[in-house]
Amino acid sequence: MIVKMLFVLFILFVVCLLLVYLHYFPAIPRRKEKYPYALLLGCPSHNDGSYATSQIRRCELAIEAYKKGYFDTLIISGGAVKNEYVESLQMDKYIQKRISMPIVCETKARNTWENFQFTKEKIGDVPVLILSSGTHIRRACAIGKSFFKEYSGLWYPDHKPKHILREIASRCIYISIEYKKKKATKHIVS
Repeated sequence: MIVKMLFVLFILFVVCLLLVYLHYFPAIPRRKEKYPYALLLGCPSHNDGSYATSQIRRCELAIEAYKKGYFDTLIISGGAVKNEYVESLQMDKYIQKRISMPIVCETKARNTWENFQFTKEKIGDVPVLILSSGTHIRRACAIGKSFFKEYSGLWYPDHKPKHILREIASRCIYISIEYKKKKATKHIVS
């Protein structure tokens, strides 16, 4: 009897966690045929300035999406976060060596929230296609909905354990921040 009760409580706990997760990370909206802008989220270079694998994969994703006509102009967002190399400028160099496309670099952002904040300051609230890794895209789109009415995501698969663990921690932090903001808002309204 106790084992059955514990099992039921465990299942209820898991269902509650899933509902909380889906509240903060809803499904990514269906992609439209074309966007005026795509937002390529930055990724740091290695300390010697060479490209990280994730940087290359994100850039290749942007190149393929542009070739397929998914967007008109690419915004690359990311500052010098891990070292002196500005993420967006490094990624711009990589892309421009391979294909000519209209690119706007945002160079101040230090995290995903700021990627969206500073990008919206540049382009306003226009439809945007968010480009990132498979581990990052769901949180990126959850943040993106705070800045853009129309958005969707495009990603490449990413199954590196270190990226998955870092993203789990980042999603927990995101939920905590969003919960605190809602709690503070309720206090102000009351």
